[in-house]
Amino acid sequence: MILTVVSLASPVKAAVSAGDLRNSIVRIEVFDGRDVIRVGSGFVVQGDRFNGYIVTNAELVSDADSLTVQVPTTGAQLVAQVLRTNLSADYALLKVNGLDLPALIFARNEPISGEVVWSAAKLGDSDKVTLNKGLLRNGFKLSREEPGWYQHTAALGVRHGGALLNDCGEILGLNFTHGASDGSVRALDHPSLRKFLRNQNVKMTDASGVCVSEVVKAREKAELARAEAQRAKDEAEKAQSVARNLEKQLKASKRSGDDLIRQTRIARERAESAIRAAELAEAKAENTRRELEEKTTVLREETQELLKVFEEDRKLAEARFQDLLASQQEAAESRERILIGLSIALVIIIAVVVFLARVRFSGGRMVGRESGTRIGDTKIHRQELAEYVLDGRDDDGIRYLLRISGDQLGNDDGVIIGRNPKDSPYIINHADVSRKHARIRVMKNRVFIEDLGSTNGTSVNGQSIDDKGLVSVSSGDQIIIGSVVMKLRVMEG
Repeated sequence: MILTVVSLASPVKAAVSAGDLRNSIVRIEVFDGRDVIRVGSGFVVQGDRFNGYIVTNAELVSDADSLTVQVPTTGAQLVAQVLRTNLSADYALLKVNGLDLPALIFARNEPISGEVVWSAAKLGDSDKVTLNKGLLRNGFKLSREEPGWYQHTAALGVRHGGALLNDCGEILGLNFTHGASDGSVRALDHPSLRKFLRNQNVKMTDASGVCVSEVVKAREKAELARAEAQRAKDEAEKAQSVARNLEKQLKASKRSGDDLIRQTRIARERAESAIRAAELAEAKAENTRRELEEKTTVLREETQELLKVFEEDRKLAEARFQDLLASQQEAAESRERILIGLSIALVIIIAVVVFLARVRFSGGRMVGRESGTRIGDTKIHRQELAEYVLDGRDDDGIRYLLRISGDQLGNDDGVIIGRNPKDSPYIINHADVSRKHARIRVMKNRVFIEDLGSTNGTSVNGQSIDDKGLVSVSSGDQIIIGSVVMKLRVMEG
């Protein structure tokens, strides 16, 4: 893939600031049930109260039970929904209702090899944006149908959700979860990321002009100096040609008039002035070239230092992995010894029980035959042991959590959810929720919900259920009561 630069009339001044990126880069928590199993980062590509979209890595959100996004401005946790994933491109698009945050701006032009790039993400539990600077090596694209990627040296050490930016803080791509074999970082390239988002009708914000980095500025300055030197040389050659023509005319006509001598002198002075200007232009071009070489040397040294730090971090990570693997093997061997001991004890207990049973049988005592006890009479229904959880938030990010036992839902009347504590023990204290808003019941091991004529209605997975009676719902479905968005989870006993 050949990278090109688009020339526009109004270049954008280069400036990358972690403070400017704080509200556009968010932390993502991945849940398995109630437990947080992974924490990563993502960046906002469309900030809207009703249609908010975030881009992150597919590996981060794979096999997730639920996702939450932390709002930097308020600290609230919003529920996120996975709309699209592409494992080969390590790309995932999340939709978050109520995500009223500024979106990152997309660059107008693709980067070129040797251009300065930045990686940005939020690491761990920190709300601060971490930045790292590097150089773009090259780009790759195997075919027109498959996504392309960049290879660069701006490594952060974070595994999920790092944004690749240019020198103006504009989006160039999405960093992959895993790096390349040579220690560099790979990122989904600019055209592929824009194509994925256009297919999902995401409204991207484009930069008003082309970002001009320090390397591009130095190159343009050198080109202008060379052009100026060339123009000075051309003018000098024209002046010398005029002087020679005048001298030829003077010799041919054998005239020694003052006017012709004056014109010759003026032409020579112009020629000498043009020569001096050409020499100054050449010196200026040489100085510009040296400045460019010095800047290139500094960038090369910074890149070597970054690669050295990256290699040291990689070796430390491998050492920690080996230590962790050894400790896990030791723990596994310890658990195996405990299981063997428990198995031997269980075999001994079974042998003792069998021996006692035979002794009692031989003595003629048949226990339990005359009592007529039927062990299977106490059947425990799984639905009575289950716990049904409704967990969600309103438009202001306030969380509501309802835990309902299965035996309550198994009653004929089920459980009423509303705003008045006299009508229901399960209360959602919100102005959009009616006194008796909805009823949840369990019948024949299935969960049903119905709207009780509420003012603001009830919906399941975006579909209104007003006047539809009992509607079946399952674990993982989205239930909106008034304006409170909740998710149903069934926790087996």
